[in-house]
Amino acid sequence: MAGLEEWYYEMPLVTRVYLTASIVTTGSCALELVSPFSLYFNFNLVVFKFQVWRLFTNFFFFGSIGLDFLFHMFFLVRYCRLLEEGSFRGRTADFVAMLLFGGALLCACSPFTDVPPFL
Repeated sequence: MAGLEEWYYEMPLVTRVYLTASIVTTGSCALELVSPFSLYFNFNLVVFKFQVWRLFTNFFFFGSIGLDFLFHMFFLVRYCRLLEEGSFRGRTADFVAMLLFGGALLCACSPFTDVPPFL
């Protein structure tokens, strides 16, 4: 078990926070503490009901816990870690800005697409 703890703490900060938030959010939905319907991005609810948490929580929910979830977490850690230790080494704020910019663009484009919410 020490190997898992060591692996977790040697992970770069932003990757560790993103992994933890994703596991907690998805786990909370799996335990039915939180409904996935309160997490997905809905433009009307953000703008008219001021449910601003939907701007962030939709990036932390990965569906039901299973093999698919494990693969998502594997690739999330792998590529976030590669970026944070490679292209963004020593520039944590730039990495966070890149993630926020990408998320903002996805949320800005979402109202113009006719795709049903993914749950």
